[in-house]
Amino acid sequence: METLRLKECINCLDELKRDAKEIQKNGLPFMLASVIIWAVILTIQFMKKQVVSLNLYTFMSSCLLMPLAFFFSKLIKADIFKKTANPVNKLGFLCTMNQLLYLIIVMWAFSKSPEAMLMLYAIVFAAHLFPFGWVYNSKTYTVTAVIETIGAIVLFFLFGRKVMAAFLVVAQIIVCICLAIETRKAEKDEGRSKKRFK
Repeated sequence: METLRLKECINCLDELKRDAKEIQKNGLPFMLASVIIWAVILTIQFMKKQVVSLNLYTFMSSCLLMPLAFFFSKLIKADIFKKTANPVNKLGFLCTMNQLLYLIIVMWAFSKSPEAMLMLYAIVFAAHLFPFGWVYNSKTYTVTAVIETIGAIVLFFLFGRKVMAAFLVVAQIIVCICLAIETRKAEKDEGRSKKRFK
């Protein structure tokens, strides 16, 4: 009896996750926005300014997230702000917003260790992607979170700010391609299952 209930719960949860995946298109609008933001951050690193100024401009660039995510959601017909009873949708949005709390560490680095601030910013960004692997049943998020976090640390210490920022731009482009493929595959599978039940 307990096993049967557990299976029913798992099936129900899988259905909620599929619904979130479909409505939010795997969180693709936010990932597309991140490509632009990291491209802006990369451009900032080429400015002939002091590190403190570069860090300030980097912080300011994060303000682009919500407007860009909204723009891309309209472009690819995702509904990232849809009011729904599905708790997985809400969890996805909370996972996006939770990095704001981690930015307190980055703000500390802004004054105490300005040189390391960009690296910490990259780590916070990359690491916050990890739970989306569960939210959207996506290996892309799980693998990316690990690769980008380790990559950011290694490249920062070996080659500096510019190379690390360039790595994040390229990595996020690859993430977007992988998520777009996952989304298209999920939509095709959904279409097939609907035909089957007609």
